[in-house]
Amino acid sequence: MTIDHEDDILDQATSLLRQHTDAGWTAISGDILRRSLRAFRPSEPVRGRHDLGDFFVAADVLVARLRETVDAVPDAAAARITCTTGEDRRLAEVTIQIIAAYGTHLLSLAELVHAAAARRLTDELGTLAPADDAIHTHVHVGDVTDDPRDLY
Repeated sequence: MTIDHEDDILDQATSLLRQHTDAGWTAISGDILRRSLRAFRPSEPVRGRHDLGDFFVAADVLVARLRETVDAVPDAAAARITCTTGEDRRLAEVTIQIIAAYGTHLLSLAELVHAAAARRLTDELGTLAPADDAIHTHVHVGDVTDDPRDLY
């Protein structure tokens, strides 16, 4: 009889715990996702060129620097950035998904993000950076928020 009673208590406790969603977990789940996206993994080399010749930079490094640049644009934050290389490991495409502050004119924000990304790519890749009109940067607004803390 004692074992059945203990099993009932354990079943009840398990059931109650499964129903409970910790508010702290909800608050940090976004941070965990961002950290997991930045976890170490092999990275495609991207070719750049400066006065001393060609060099390579890891795509993850380029993405991190682009993220800093996009995050510096007022009312925007980078949610996800991907790079695709083409022939000879030259940068072929950048895709940037952003979070925009509520009430922001989205087309203007997309233009600011595109221009900032183009400048940063030129700074990072030198003469092998794609020309501004040849950069196919796709700005996808995946979220809109009225909480400024979501942008940082």
